[in-house]
Amino acid sequence: MEACISVAIDIEALLRRVVAEVFDADVVVTYSTAPKDPHRHRVELTSPDGRRHAGLTASYEWFDAFIFDLGVSTFLLDYDDEEADKEAVLRALAVVVRAYLRGEGRVEHRRGLIRSHSVLTIVVDGHEWVLRRGWSRPHYPG
Repeated sequence: MEACISVAIDIEALLRRVVAEVFDADVVVTYSTAPKDPHRHRVELTSPDGRRHAGLTASYEWFDAFIFDLGVSTFLLDYDDEEADKEAVLRALAVVVRAYLRGEGRVEHRRGLIRSHSVLTIVVDGHEWVLRRGWSRPHYPG
């Protein structure tokens, strides 16, 4: 009987690697770790002109992208133990954030019963991502 060997994936290193590969050097990057949850790693990203702000959060199973300027977000889950799968999920979110920081996407302001809300639509690699507060339409890689 073969022993099961668990290999831990360094999520912080994965986040740093994906950010370095996806974003241009002139994007302002600030890393942090959640004080109450040291397994959640964050990065805040600001466009070179300082006008657009977004972020990525990565933990072992939960990955999200947040557009601070609009108050919209999306997330993807990966329950697998394969680093390549986690990297693909994080990279998909990073590419959406990169598109936003570059000025891509369409922002709509929709009226609600109590207040209006923003909706960001971005097409990346032929897939339409819709981000809004509390709901999104993401696309899993692969």
